[in-house]
Amino acid sequence: MKYSENFAARKDVLQSKKVSIGFDGFVDLVIRPVKTRTDEKTCTYFPTIDQFGEKITSLAGRSGNIELIVTDTAFGGCGPHYANGLANMGVNCMCVGAMGYPEVNPVFNLNPNCKIESISEPGYSYVFEFGDGKVIMSDIEKISQLTWDDLISRISVDELVKRFDDADIITLVNWSYLVHFHEIYEKFLEIIMPRLSKKDRKIYIDIADCAKRDGEEIKSALKMFGRYSEYAPTYLGLNKSEAMVMHSVLAEGDYEGSLPIARKIKEFSGIGTVIIHPVDSSAAVFDGGEIEVQGILCENPKKTTGGGDNFNSGFCAGLLAGLDIESCLISGMTTSYLYVKNGKCNSFEDICEAMKMYDK
Repeated sequence: MKYSENFAARKDVLQSKKVSIGFDGFVDLVIRPVKTRTDEKTCTYFPTIDQFGEKITSLAGRSGNIELIVTDTAFGGCGPHYANGLANMGVNCMCVGAMGYPEVNPVFNLNPNCKIESISEPGYSYVFEFGDGKVIMSDIEKISQLTWDDLISRISVDELVKRFDDADIITLVNWSYLVHFHEIYEKFLEIIMPRLSKKDRKIYIDIADCAKRDGEEIKSALKMFGRYSEYAPTYLGLNKSEAMVMHSVLAEGDYEGSLPIARKIKEFSGIGTVIIHPVDSSAAVFDGGEIEVQGILCENPKKTTGGGDNFNSGFCAGLLAGLDIESCLISGMTTSYLYVKNGKCNSFEDICEAMKMYDK
């Protein structure tokens, strides 16, 4: 199949669509820990998380020092990264989130195709990047204070309905990080969803790293998000780490890969489509079938923070363009690959060109 040609042919359809996103936002300080330094301009970084971890544990009982270099300060959070990825493809986005209040923090310089409505101060993330992944340490003091009452005091229920009513995809992100987000998404389900028009739309959910949440809380969230299916076809996207947490909550025995846990999640939650996207593949279990696609790994990533969010952007671009699930997985992996390779969001044309590596 010529995935690239099929995607390119849907450009006008894609760019006629709208997406609304809620409700997170972070300022990311991207950090590289220094392994060795020769002089003031020459150093090497810890290449892997394992090596950095070994250095940390070697200091137990005696302490030590590790130099850190902040390589970038940028907007972060699942919502802003995802919105910016789609906006760079020409999709009109409305991003409602924690990007500074009462004034938007200037670090949130998203693509002009994305409108911003900020309702809270952001969180701050210290992102330690390595060749094989990243470790994120977050300060969520201010963003974690955001409640449903705060949200509707800053954007009324009527205005929230307007912000989300014309969306072809409604995207909800980052349930895991923030203690009040469960209530916010329950209220959104109970109060906002019934008031939306009956247009043909989809709901995409990314709960983010859920390792710190209790198993019963995770089960409750999955059941709640399954109830969104009463209003529109619902999609849940998870990376491998999140999928392994789900396995520990819902299954027994060893983790056996993407498809088995995706089946378990779908069966338990009632969510229509469950997507698992490790760095080297992606899989989906959906009504009527399942599929797993091998990906192409970026050997020398320039930036990994936001890679999963850009997978979500690419997958949802495929949905907006009317592609089948396999093609959506391909567009997700291509979008993520280009992002981590180049360290930035890429244009629709760049993604179409890169997608040729999957053409058959």
